[in-house]
Amino acid sequence: MIKPFLVSFFTMGLHLSPVFAELKVAMVDMTHLLNNYHKSKAAEQEEKVNREAIGKGRDKREAEIKALLEELKKHQTDLRDPQLSDTKKREILETAQLKNGNLKNLQVELQEFLDRSSRALNEKMVGLMNDIRSDVVNVVNQYAEGAEVDYVFDESGLTSTQVPFIVYVRNRVDITADVLKLLNKDAPKDPKGEENGDN
Repeated sequence: MIKPFLVSFFTMGLHLSPVFAELKVAMVDMTHLLNNYHKSKAAEQEEKVNREAIGKGRDKREAEIKALLEELKKHQTDLRDPQLSDTKKREILETAQLKNGNLKNLQVELQEFLDRSSRALNEKMVGLMNDIRSDVVNVVNQYAEGAEVDYVFDESGLTSTQVPFIVYVRNRVDITADVLKLLNKDAPKDPKGEENGDN
């Protein structure tokens, strides 16, 4: 059963080989394009700024929590004073009880702030990266159509064993640099007067 199948398979391959020989195949490094697209670098900077803002919000809340803990610690010390009147002890206990409630609220609010902020930022970054990937794929497609390329393979793609999907292509044409120029043609200038992104 196996031999006839193999013969027919290879016969079909030989029969179709002239057709495949006429196809124009190009290679592109999608990882390089995604990393060096000026919108990717802008997104990275935006993520950094947002994470710094979250860090400041976290530090502010942690400072409030620390201050309350210090106050509660002082109340505990005051309550150990043997000369303290019962009335004063009750006042300190009532104050400590209120502050302990505030402490729990602050701790809950801190966790909610971190969860909410991280979730919002992650959703934002996923949306930005989806848009960026769409931009890159669209420009690759436009370039391929203009260059009359039949197939474009991503040479940065790896299998689960970290082996490239495309091991060998004869007369390969790498369009990565040309596509990157198109992606970054509208890149904003940096303070040094150079375009963001590798060209």
